Amino acid sequence: MTTAKKHVITISILILISLALIIVIAVNFFPKPMIHGDYPYYPDVKSITNAADVIIVGEVVSAKDVQDLMVDRTPNKTNKETTPYTISTVKVVEVVKGNVNIGEIITIKQLGDYKAKPEATLHEMNGYLSKDTEQLMFLCEYDDSPYSPVNPAQGIIKVRNGTTLYSANEYSLFGYTATSAKTADSLDSAIAMIKDCID
Repeated sequence: MTTAKKHVITISILILISLALIIVIAVNFFPKPMIHGDYPYYPDVKSITNAADVIIVGEVVSAKDVQDLMVDRTPNKTNKETTPYTISTVKVVEVVKGNVNIGEIITIKQLGDYKAKPEATLHEMNGYLSKDTEQLMFLCEYDDSPYSPVNPAQGIIKVRNGTTLYSANEYSLFGYTATSAKTADSLDSAIAMIKDCID
């Protein structure tokens, strides 16, 4: 191999390495596009219980199906746009509040495309539902749309081993372990507190 060919190969490798570095830097320094929702905050168990139409313990049967949904119900608005949602199906294991039945399969929507354009709070706490997990859910009911959590930080709490609650968000009323001010660690105690708040 001639010296000129070696020189061309060396320069080509350096260019490829430089391009790879530029891509890595760009991915790390330019943030992922995200949706920023505006949600109510619930300071106590009574307020979140009252806000939810349905409260269940559910097993996630399928997850992470992204769909563009029309949720804008503004009358006489002509230029309505769809919004990306991550859709999951959930089997009802226990009913704490609401008009659903054990064994029923319901659909849950979470704002954003979990992969391409997630909702900021859900992305930060890795809060999109995953298949084969169990969750305590505080949900709002809609006529022509899937159920939605009352908010992403407080509306869905993971149930570990069927008994222990876990949340990665400090605003969660249940299962956040980084603070001594948590309301409940066990699923049974959380359900008892919720039932005490139901009128």
